[in-house]
Amino acid sequence: MNVIVIESDRFKSLKGFCFISCQTTYVVVNTFLTDAVKQIVAAHELAHIILHRNQLKIAPMKDTILYDMASQTEYEANLFAADLLLDDEEIHKLSQDEDMDYFNMCKALYVTPDFMSFKLFSLIRRGHAYNLPQGINSRFLAK
Repeated sequence: MNVIVIESDRFKSLKGFCFISCQTTYVVVNTFLTDAVKQIVAAHELAHIILHRNQLKIAPMKDTILYDMASQTEYEANLFAADLLLDDEEIHKLSQDEDMDYFNMCKALYVTPDFMSFKLFSLIRRGHAYNLPQGINSRFLAK
């Protein structure tokens, strides 16, 4: 997709952002995040590039608080990232294991329970039968 992805150590609370400059698209991810969170942030920014490109042409999309349910663009980016990074079949397979609870499933997939909630919400919206053990926390990456 000709996106340049770079890490930066210049930010404390900013998780990542994306922008277009001179017809080149950039994603910047905070160096201080864990590898697993960097992957989620990169997928989230990719969603903005694909789904919200027109808004990107106006101004950079900065994410200090990822997974904001109040903003339609953030909500869409959250669902996109969850669907991109978490395989439907893998979720189904793990959910069939009687010894696998929700939090162990999250651990097995290297994601937070809040991020998993977005995936399950997506699956439920597409007609699958899963129970969300908790509400979606819109500020879980705000820390």
